[in-house]
Amino acid sequence: MEFVIIARVIDTFGVKGELKVKLFAPAEVFDNLKRVYLKRVGGGYVPFKVEGLREHRGAFIIKLKGYDSLGEVEQFKGAHLFLPESELPPRGEDEFYVYELVGMEVWTDKGERLGRVKRVEDLGVYDMLILEDERTMIPFVGDIVLQVDRVERKIKVKASMIL
Repeated sequence: MEFVIIARVIDTFGVKGELKVKLFAPAEVFDNLKRVYLKRVGGGYVPFKVEGLREHRGAFIIKLKGYDSLGEVEQFKGAHLFLPESELPPRGEDEFYVYELVGMEVWTDKGERLGRVKRVEDLGVYDMLILEDERTMIPFVGDIVLQVDRVERKIKVKASMIL
């Protein structure tokens, strides 16, 4: 079973065992979320039941069942939350999860290789593809990104729009 990172624990929240998380997946992934997985260092994925999840001032707050105090959840700071890939909601033809884009080769429509996607930054209005050289950044918008091929793991971009 393949697991996908859906969020990262930023910090604890309050004194009742809640965690503040940064989402790496669309908010609809968290609708009716019943469980998440955390990975042990050098070990497997451990399931945790979700007792509650809510939005709070632009962040999301998650409560794991059985963890009811600040002291019990401090160990989770910095941890990533995972879901099996098979449990993610289906996406539309022109929709992508961040994990799908990371590692893809980027080419211009003129046949020039620009590099491999290292990460995707959420800038609010749009996502930015950051390539492996850390200097090449490509807005993930329709005027620039011409094609994403999931099978070939390639992204074609408009050469005239890349500096």
